[in-house]
Amino acid sequence: MLRTTFEDRLIATGGRPAGFDYLRISLAVFVIFFHSFDLCAGYNVMFHDAHGIFRPLDAAVLPMFFSLSGFLVAGSLERSKTLISFLGLRVIRLVPALLVETVLCAFIIGSIFTDLSLSHYFSNPEFARYFLNIIGDIHFFLPGVFSSNPFPHVVNGQLWTIPWELKCYISIALLSLIGATRKKGVFLALVLSANFILIIHHYFFSHNLADHSIADGSVSGERLVFSFLYGILFYVYRSKVIWNKYLFVAIAVAILVGSSMPLAFWGDSVTPGLFAYVTVYLGLLEPQRLKIISSGDYSYGMYLYGFPIEQAIIATLGKGGMHWYVVFPLAICISAVLAYFSWHAIEKHASHLRPWLFGFEKRVVARLADFRRTRLAGGSGVDTARRE
Repeated sequence: MLRTTFEDRLIATGGRPAGFDYLRISLAVFVIFFHSFDLCAGYNVMFHDAHGIFRPLDAAVLPMFFSLSGFLVAGSLERSKTLISFLGLRVIRLVPALLVETVLCAFIIGSIFTDLSLSHYFSNPEFARYFLNIIGDIHFFLPGVFSSNPFPHVVNGQLWTIPWELKCYISIALLSLIGATRKKGVFLALVLSANFILIIHHYFFSHNLADHSIADGSVSGERLVFSFLYGILFYVYRSKVIWNKYLFVAIAVAILVGSSMPLAFWGDSVTPGLFAYVTVYLGLLEPQRLKIISSGDYSYGMYLYGFPIEQAIIATLGKGGMHWYVVFPLAICISAVLAYFSWHAIEKHASHLRPWLFGFEKRVVARLADFRRTRLAGGSGVDTARRE
């Protein structure tokens, strides 16, 4: 009996399965959905909900995002000639939209919702520091903004994942540099060994969610990194891993049961590989693409704008905006419009930098080759002179 592998599914879908497109936008919507509870209720309930009935799904969203990223980024690394184009493509994908989001939050949302005078707002050092978000040095606060919200002062808490995403890209670049991603056995051993160390650490030193910062919500940054690495691992072993609906259901049930057990956060350190399988399985499905899905990738924009838009809605509506069922639909509509703008006005045009990037890479590689030939020629000349 023939068994379908991840590689078989990639080939069957032409390397661009629609499942990943639907999964990205669905995960972005879920991020906004769960934040609507947290931001309406405030800090205390945020931690309570992390152990509540939605814990399994809440705890799955970000790891699935990172697993998805790991699987797709591994393919990008394989296609890239050097790390110049690989890392350059990551910058082109992330930075332009983040830059615009940061500017809009600082100048428009901040100036509308600050309780300071505009002169004090713009002269406050906290305002200037907020622009460090563009380079991944994340700052959550703008002076006097959202100070009366149930979840006060935080402008865009979702940005806490950006430094972890950068760490993921740096990690895979370093692993590629030492050849680990090309040696399947070595990469497998590294990931499993590191995950085992994390399990031991959580078992002895981190028994509950309270050990982690409020910004991390219900998921630790370490778990996101391992979800990313397992996504890469499944790409590396795509010709070996079986794409099977019964295995998918069994793993999903195991995640559900494990996430509901005592010491669930310790269980989180065990589950990145399981989440990665579920993510890639769903991503390799091939439903018919709706026109809106084919027209652009709006997930990153919704991911970036959802949090500050929800905070703005709550600040505007006051007590009338303290309910998730009011905030969530409004935030989805407004975030979707901003995501549409972000894609068509910013992100899509930033992709036009690709030819320049590939040209720059080609020039660097050529110069390095010339430099190497010059060194070798110089060395040969010295040896010849010595023999004479």
